Amino acid sequence: MRPPPLLWILRLVVRRPHRGASCPPEPADYLLPDLDGGPGPTVDGIPVAHTRPDAHGWAPAVLADCRDPLPEGAPDLRGVWIVEHGRMRGMVQRIEQAGDRVVITAGSLVHDMRADGTLEGGVHDVDPNAGEVHVAADFTDGRLDLRPNGGRVMVSRRLDTADAEVMHWRYGPFRNRCRRLAGPPGGAGSA
Repeated sequence: MRPPPLLWILRLVVRRPHRGASCPPEPADYLLPDLDGGPGPTVDGIPVAHTRPDAHGWAPAVLADCRDPLPEGAPDLRGVWIVEHGRMRGMVQRIEQAGDRVVITAGSLVHDMRADGTLEGGVHDVDPNAGEVHVAADFTDGRLDLRPNGGRVMVSRRLDTADAEVMHWRYGPFRNRCRRLAGPPGGAGSA
């Protein structure tokens, strides 16, 4: 019998640490749009994104034109982040947010969710081993918490209290410190 999807992902990480960083190539991926409720599509009007089985490279941004404000108490985790310290050093992820919706992309892997605490609104996608992933998400005490199959919190992300350009990402037993990138590596404004 195959272990739960989170255990498969943890095994993958333990066996193959990330070396080198693949970053989104589009400068627009690094911009943080105003979330002022201005004109544009709403989170309800944008179809839920999923990982495409034939995808390669970075998936396109999902919420780029949405300007729905974040709920009160939700951390603003938007941006492209690289793990600087921790077991997953070198991994890059793009986080998009609008309203209670969060889209986390790592290359072609896309996890689109509502941070409403329900499995129905959470992630329904695949893991890197093509297994199914069902994850509830919610904002708690300034964190984004993810609960596989609606169980206990196994993944959390929060901004550093002293530096908003640093994010702490706990992934199972692994604690990682990430830095927000200002632009594609080697481009103008890159960090």
